[in-house]
Amino acid sequence: MVSIPFTLAALATSAVPGLVVFGVREHRDDENFAEAIVASEDADLLVRVPRSQAAEVQQSAELLGLAALTEGSRSRLPFQVPETLGMTRAGETRAVVSTLLEGGRFSAEDLADDAILVQSIAEALAAIHDLPLSVAQQGGLPVRSAQDLRLRATRLIDRARATRMLPETVQRRWEHAAESAELWDFSPVMVHGSLDAGQMRVEDDRITAVLGWSELALGDPASDLSWLLAAGSDVLDAVLARYAQRRNTGSLAHLRTRAALYHELEVARWLLQGVEAHDRSIVDDAVGMLDRMVGVAGPLGRALSADSSRTPLGEAEVSALLAETPEVVDQLSDTAAHEALDEDRMFGVDTDFIEPLRDAGEGDPERSETGEAREKGESRGGVSDPADRADAEGGASEQLTEPIDPDDLPGSPPPRAS
Repeated sequence: MVSIPFTLAALATSAVPGLVVFGVREHRDDENFAEAIVASEDADLLVRVPRSQAAEVQQSAELLGLAALTEGSRSRLPFQVPETLGMTRAGETRAVVSTLLEGGRFSAEDLADDAILVQSIAEALAAIHDLPLSVAQQGGLPVRSAQDLRLRATRLIDRARATRMLPETVQRRWEHAAESAELWDFSPVMVHGSLDAGQMRVEDDRITAVLGWSELALGDPASDLSWLLAAGSDVLDAVLARYAQRRNTGSLAHLRTRAALYHELEVARWLLQGVEAHDRSIVDDAVGMLDRMVGVAGPLGRALSADSSRTPLGEAEVSALLAETPEVVDQLSDTAAHEALDEDRMFGVDTDFIEPLRDAGEGDPERSETGEAREKGESRGGVSDPADRADAEGGASEQLTEPIDPDDLPGSPPPRAS
C-alpha cells in the first residue's frame, strides 16, 4: 500500500466485484473523509473512508437515504443522485464506492434574483418536495410532524437561552415565531434536510446533480429554502415565486417566515457547538453574529410583523413579493468587533459555570451543520440504527479484505474554521 489513493483503489476492487481499475487520483472534497477517484472501464467512481466516528455516522445515514431513493423516486427528479455500488471493510470502519457526479459549483452569495439558475433551483426543490411520502415511510427514514418540528425549534431556542449569551431582543423574536400556531400549520413533505449550494452541481445554468442525502426525511420544506437567505431576501423571493408555480405551498408567507427562522437558528447551533466544545473562538464568532441581529428585524422580523393570517398568495401577490428588495443583513460573516452589546446581555459570564448541555447523541434532537447522528426516539419505521440499516440496504454485500493499515490513512481533519 504505497499511498492513500492506491489503498482506496484496492478497497474499491474489493467492494465492487469485477471492477477493473485503470487509474486513480486523490480527491479532497470533504476533509472528514479519505477520498479517491478511480477510473473504471465505464466511468469514474468515488471511494470514501470516514476519518472519524461522526463521519461514519453521516455516511451510514447517507447510505440509508440513498437506498430509500428507489429507481422510481429518482425518475421523478430533474437531476442525478449518487448511486451506491458497494462497500467493504477498511480497518475499524468501511470504504464505500459510489458513482461520481461532477459539475460546476457556485456560492449562494453569488446568486442574483434574476439569475437563470434561480429557475432550476426552484424546480429542483419542488421535485424533492413532491416525492411520495412513502419514500420515508418505507425507507425507514425519520418521519416528523409539524408539531415535532416546532418542538425541535423551541428546544434549540431554550438551549441557546441557557447559555446566557442570547440577546433578549433576538430571543423574543425567535420565541414569537415558535409560539405562533398558524406558522406551524403545514403538511410535512419529503425534504433533503441539509441542502445548500455546496450540495449542488451545475452545468449550462441548470442543476445537474444533488449530493449529500444523509438528512433525507419527512419534514418542513422551509428547511430546504433557508440557505437562500445567504444570497438575500430578494433571491429567496425569486425562488419562492417560481417554486409556488410548480406545487401547492399552502401559505407562502408562512413558508418564507419559517425559512427565515431556520436561517437565524443556524447561529444558535453555532453558538452551542462552541459552548459544548469549550471553543472560545466559535463562541465569540456566534456572539458577534447575534449582536449584529440586535435591533435589526431582518427577514424574520419583517415577516413576523406582517399579517400572519394571510391566505395563500395569489399570482398578483407573488409578483409583489418578487418586487420587494429589503435590506439584507449578513449573519454568516467573520467575527466582528463587539461595538454595541444588547443592554439585556449578561456580562462576564464564564461558561464553565453554566450547567453542561447534553452531549450530541444522548437524546438531543438538534444537530450541527456537520451532520451529527440522528437521535433515537424518532419514528424510523422500525429502524433503530441507521448504520445497521445502511449496511443491509446501502449497496452490494460487504466483502472482507485485508484490514487497512492505520498508518496509511491521514490523521483527523483540522478543527473547523469559523
